[in-house]
This record gives sequence, C-alpha cells and structure tokens, in this order.
Amino acid sequence: MPQLSPNQMYKMLYSPFEEDCPIQLRTLSDDQIRKIPYMRQVLRLMTILSEGELKLTAKGYIPSKIVDELYHMGSQSWSTDWFKQKSEPKTEEVQVLRVVLRECGLIKTRTGKMSLTAKGRRQLEDRNILLRTTLMFLLRDYNTGWLDALDDMDVGNVGRLYSLWLLHQYGSEWRHTDFYTVEYAKAFPMMMYYSAYGFRVFNRLFRFIGLCEVNERDEDRGPNWGQKVIKTEVLDMMFSFVAL
Repeated sequence: MPQLSPNQMYKMLYSPFEEDCPIQLRTLSDDQIRKIPYMRQVLRLMTILSEGELKLTAKGYIPSKIVDELYHMGSQSWSTDWFKQKSEPKTEEVQVLRVVLRECGLIKTRTGKMSLTAKGRRQLEDRNILLRTTLMFLLRDYNTGWLDALDDMDVGNVGRLYSLWLLHQYGSEWRHTDFYTVEYAKAFPMMMYYSAYGFRVFNRLFRFIGLCEVNERDEDRGPNWGQKVIKTEVLDMMFSFVAL
C-alpha cells in the first residue's frame, strides 16, 4: 500500500477532516444520512425529544420500548441480540448513543426527564452539522475502552482516522481483525494491549457507526467467529480519501 506522508499522518491525528487531511467528510443528502445506522438512532431519539420531555425510568434509563426501537434502527450485535428485552443497561449501542448526545451537548437530563438542549434543537435542523458534531466526538474524543476492563486507554483510541484509512484500503474483502492490528502496530509501535485493538475499533466503534460488518451471524460460527470484518458502502459514501 502507498505510504502516507508524516504530514498526512499528523493531519489525521490532530486535524481530522480539516484542510489537507487525507480523509474528508462528505456533505450528504438527507436520504444518504438516513443510510447511516447510528444517525438513524440519533435522529429518532432527538425527534422524540423535540416533541417534548421524555420521562425516564425510576433508575434513570430510557424506557425499554424506545430502547428496542432505537436498537433495531442501528447496527445490531450478537451480544445485545442475546437479550430478548432491550433495556438500556443491557444494550451497549443505546448506552453509547446516549453518551454521544450528552457529551456533544445535544441532550440534557433533569429531575428524571430527558430533553433537547438549545444546541440540540438547532442542530436537528441541519443534519450535516449534526453528523459532523457527533462523528467528530466518536472519531476523536470517544473512549472505546469505556466498557472494558483494560487500563490502557490509548490502543484503538489514538490514530482512529488511520484505522479508518486501513479499513478503506483493505476492507473490500473479509479480513481478520488481527490483520488490521498488525498494520496499526507498525504505525503506533509504542502501544500496549494490542489484543484490545480489533474489538475496540471494529466491534465497538466502526460497526456502531455503520462502517463495517462483523462475521457474527449463526452461519459464521467457527474459530474466527466475530473476528472478521468487511467495510460497508456507508464508509465511502461518508468519506473521501485522497489518492496516494
């Protein structure tokens, strides 16, 4: 594969999607945005909140009926499918959705009710701005180690756009996540716990966004079950990549 220059790597690390970054976020139509799994979830929950405050459960969770609806709008995972009742504590995808909207300042929770912020109402009117706001958080600030027990918070979190670049370059066919781990380690040899890389980047983040599929269907069961990925059409719909 042609090599990225040091300046291009720097841009991906510190200036994602800005001028001269080798990966750019495209401007999309509303129909294209609705093809992005996590954005369907974002828009649905924010639309519900635009109609009025949402009363949470006694423990402060999104009601199960809405959790179930949101889950089935997104990229579903075997680990959550295992639970017939989709409650928020058992549905990682909805937990992450809530974190994204909260940390981006789009929703707030007070006295047991969830509502949109003023920023959330404004951004709901411009879906490309909403896409950029939430995606910048997911690809730059979101801690994919939040739900695992490893101390190292760097592996998979540093160089996220480089992982996106790797998926664009190699993701046209099913590949084991170990392949991507090796390529990532070449660029970031100082990391620890490389074993966490594949799950954090592909299972926990890129699949949540809708950028890849993971081989965890019943017919895929075997030694490499849940460890192979392939990119979706959503990836090249959302991003442009400079030719090297």
